[in-house]
Amino acid sequence: MAKDLPVQFQTNLSDKDYWHGFISFYERFFAGREFFNIAEFGVLKGRSIRWLLERFPNAQIYGADILAVQPEWPLDPRFKFTQLDQSSKAQIHDFLGQTAFDLIIEDGSHQPQHQINCLLEGMEALKPGGMYILEDVETSLPSHPWWNQKIHWWKFSERKRQKMEQAVFSKGNAFHALLAIDHYHKINHSLDDMVIDLISKNSLISRSQIARLSSQIREIHLYRRTHLPLFCHNCGSEDFEFSSFKCICGKDIFQDIESMSFIVIKN
Repeated sequence: MAKDLPVQFQTNLSDKDYWHGFISFYERFFAGREFFNIAEFGVLKGRSIRWLLERFPNAQIYGADILAVQPEWPLDPRFKFTQLDQSSKAQIHDFLGQTAFDLIIEDGSHQPQHQINCLLEGMEALKPGGMYILEDVETSLPSHPWWNQKIHWWKFSERKRQKMEQAVFSKGNAFHALLAIDHYHKINHSLDDMVIDLISKNSLISRSQIARLSSQIREIHLYRRTHLPLFCHNCGSEDFEFSSFKCICGKDIFQDIESMSFIVIKN
């Protein structure tokens, strides 16, 4: 984020707010709830942790990231950090085994398999009636430009790129599973063996995992950003090239696949 942000944004404002617009959506589900143990995957600059500490003054916040502790992270007795790799189910399990959680937020690597790992372990770790938030799930869609940039940056060989696309993008993931479960909830159709077979077909999530996940879920709500960000997270500008849907620095500000977040309520 640029140092010369407008005065009103020279704070620890999280990108959950100024870019994605998630927080106003979350507040609909936070109302009337008390959270005492909160986990968040993905600490990065620490802004979301600061938001959680301020928003939930009675909560213990557990943060996890592949990064080691960073100097800009908040120093607070209510913030406990664990370094982990989201590709390791065992590390995720151990992290979430510290307590029973009221709220879990996944805002880590945004890689589909990592989102699946955290979702499956997270639903087990939640208290009954607890809330799981899966952020930036739009990156699970193969057409999202973020992946094209990542593939180029990793400089995969064409063969390796094709294998990765076949392994990840040609198969279902957390995005498809949650949409499918929500679909059957909405049409009042029980998730019987036939339905579970349909959802798990050609998926990164197994049949038994789909069955377990569907049995744990009471409600699913999907948010999609339908407005422009308050300012650019690349340069801090509030002024955009509106006709091209870009910031004046060239950053895309409104795409076909824009900020998406699931709220999942456990039975």
